[in-house]
Amino acid sequence: MISNRQLEIVTGSLLGDGCIWTNFTDPLMKWNISQSKKDHKKVDKKEYILWFVSEFMEFGCSIRTKKIKPSKLALLDSTKTYEQYIFNTKCNKLWNKLEKQWYKERKDHPWFKRIKIIPKHIRLTPLTLCVWHMDDGYCNPIDANIELNTQGFSKEEVEFLIERLQIDLGIQSHKKGDRGKFKIFVGRKSYFDFINMIQPYVKWNCFQHKLDTDTYNKNPQTGERHSLSKLTEKQVKQIFKFRDQGMLQREIAKKLEISSTNISLILGGKRWSYLGKTREYIKKPRVKSASKKEIIKLQQSGISQKKIAQKVGCNQSTVSRILQKH
Repeated sequence: MISNRQLEIVTGSLLGDGCIWTNFTDPLMKWNISQSKKDHKKVDKKEYILWFVSEFMEFGCSIRTKKIKPSKLALLDSTKTYEQYIFNTKCNKLWNKLEKQWYKERKDHPWFKRIKIIPKHIRLTPLTLCVWHMDDGYCNPIDANIELNTQGFSKEEVEFLIERLQIDLGIQSHKKGDRGKFKIFVGRKSYFDFINMIQPYVKWNCFQHKLDTDTYNKNPQTGERHSLSKLTEKQVKQIFKFRDQGMLQREIAKKLEISSTNISLILGGKRWSYLGKTREYIKKPRVKSASKKEIIKLQQSGISQKKIAQKVGCNQSTVSRILQKH
């Protein structure tokens, strides 16, 4: 029989890196957790894994270390050796019951026969949130925000978890796109409530950096100083230079490997405006059919979009849009 406290811990683990599986030689399943042996500051995480052993002793736990082949994980440096701690319980029908709630069959993939899902009856507690954050949370203390990596779940499931965070714990959050998937973003408004809520449960030195409330910088972080900045001042100046040369926004975005939306916000003065490179867009009359034909003819003769816009009397973005449709 599993206690309420143990169920809260398992729930937090399954929202993160934990899984329920079988080696196919036994009809009964087991609960498994894997953690990198050391954190980014080279602090050993063994005490965290041993905590699970102490909490689930009656389920027959074991821990071991496993070396990871870098070739299997593209994000890792192939020159280094990586190790993980692996926590397992013994096989038990309890895990079979939970597996039916947390997984469904998958027929659209040749190797992975099932996919993890979010049970509709799930309820979040501070302890569940703590384990979830330790497993799959990223803390950005300078700007006071937290990201929970939920890219393995569907958009609807992520929205459901956001709703549960608000209802069960009073934590405000929203979904954040990540290459077609979504993670949960907890902003400054709920950051300190989030940390205060889970702090009593965190007894492990290896995760103290996920409780940081001291390095928060109340001053606005602009430009390269912003922790989430993907561009340098030099690159931003290049964006204006490319635009003046007549390049389209999507061409600039592709060249610098960022989104077209970012380019538009920079050129519109909504980002990096402190550089003094903002543009004032003057509303001009709609372009008539005759002018559209003239724009196309001028472009074919090799004139830049900026000069075409000056000649016809419209915005450069209008010229770009007309040429794209042509």
